[in-house]
Amino acid sequence: MEPYKVLDHEADIGFEVYGHTEEELFQNAAWALFSLITDLGAIFPEIERQIEVHGNGESLIVFLNDLLYLWDIEKFIPKLIVTVRDGESIKAILRGEILDEERHTITGAVKAVTYHQFSIRKDEEMLKATFIVDM
Repeated sequence: MEPYKVLDHEADIGFEVYGHTEEELFQNAAWALFSLITDLGAIFPEIERQIEVHGNGESLIVFLNDLLYLWDIEKFIPKLIVTVRDGESIKAILRGEILDEERHTITGAVKAVTYHQFSIRKDEEMLKATFIVDM
C-alpha cells in the first residue's frame, strides 16, 4: 500500500495518508506534503532539525505547518523523519538539507495545511488522516 494518495479538491490539494502507527502516519504526511514542493529523491540527510508539537489529534496539522515554517524560514527539506509520542507531545528528529537551487527543483508553493475536512480515523489496523493543503 502506498503511504498516501492525492485527493481531488475543487481549489486546493487534498491527501489521504496512511500509517500503521501514529509515528508512521506523521512521517508519511510530511513526505506527502513535501512531495508537492520538490523531488524528495534528490534530498540528502545532511543536517538535523528537531520539532515538538503538543496536543491531541490536531497535532498532525500543527506538525505539518511547523515543517512548512522550517521550509519558509530556512528552506529546510526533510528526507528522514523519526517521530516519537512522548505523553501529550510528538517529538520529531528531521534529517535533510537546505534548498540548493542548482540541484533541487521547486515544483509547487504550499501556503498552509488547513483544518478544512481534517480527520484522523482508524480502519482495521491502519490509521488514516485526511487533510487539505492551501496552495
